[in-house]
Amino acid sequence: MKIGLSGGLFVWLWMAAMPFSVQSQDLGPGFTKVKEGIYVFAPDATTTTCSFVVTQEGVVMIDSCNSPLASRNMLAAIKKVTDKPIVFLIDTETHTDHTGNHFIFSPPATIINHEGAGEAMKKEYNPKRAETLAMKSAELREAVKGEKMIAPHIEYKDRMTINLGERTFELIHLKNVHSEADTAIWLPKERVLFASSAANMRRFINLRPTVVIPDVLASFKVMKSLNPEIVITGHGPVTTTKVFDEYEAFYTLLLKRVGDMAAQGKSLEEIKKELKMPEYADWHDQERLGANIDAAYKSVRSNKPSS
Repeated sequence: MKIGLSGGLFVWLWMAAMPFSVQSQDLGPGFTKVKEGIYVFAPDATTTTCSFVVTQEGVVMIDSCNSPLASRNMLAAIKKVTDKPIVFLIDTETHTDHTGNHFIFSPPATIINHEGAGEAMKKEYNPKRAETLAMKSAELREAVKGEKMIAPHIEYKDRMTINLGERTFELIHLKNVHSEADTAIWLPKERVLFASSAANMRRFINLRPTVVIPDVLASFKVMKSLNPEIVITGHGPVTTTKVFDEYEAFYTLLLKRVGDMAAQGKSLEEIKKELKMPEYADWHDQERLGANIDAAYKSVRSNKPSS
């Protein structure tokens, strides 16, 4: 395998190649086989997506699922499909629902995330997480054994390429779109894109104060330009590039409405109270509209000509 960073640094690691043989199995509810050797676990429209890709030299995981139970199910599913080791676990972001269960897969997996991810994960980590989860059920108490926060072993900057077996994984940093470190993962031969939580299926995103809507829109253009056949979002079922079109339409309309109301002299508080988006009444997490209005107002104000 070969790991390449955009700056020209190459790290070589070698493993004995093993025959590529994956049969189609029923891995249980929530699992989807999107292409040969590529499996996605997305049990419902809002639960965190986690995935795995089988190569001739081992498995690459994408995120470590939102709960220890889901992670244990994922590990069992991988073992049904292949006896190869999990070589890499690539994070698409830093939040606990994507990174909190690395302990189930690493070792042996080498964890990869964007620069600054480890520091962000340490700040978010709750040392009482295992204790809290263990009190919920006997099943969770068993699943959470050995729980600890594992920071990335490798942090890349801007872009990174991994060649493992017959597959290529291109890691693309998405700036200011969701967490402190967001990564899109592109498989060019298979035309499969893991879009991170920059886009989810018909769901208002919980925009943190660091998120910049123009940067979010720019990330959609970058990901669409890859011309993927299949798009796996951070939350929700497998989809296509239509998810980017839907979000572009939403943010364009939101920016216009917030901009029009701000031009009328309305304050942020007044806009949040009065602005409605009935076109998106069927989207999940309606309570997050306020955070999206905050981000839109910040963007509108930053583009306002100085007097």
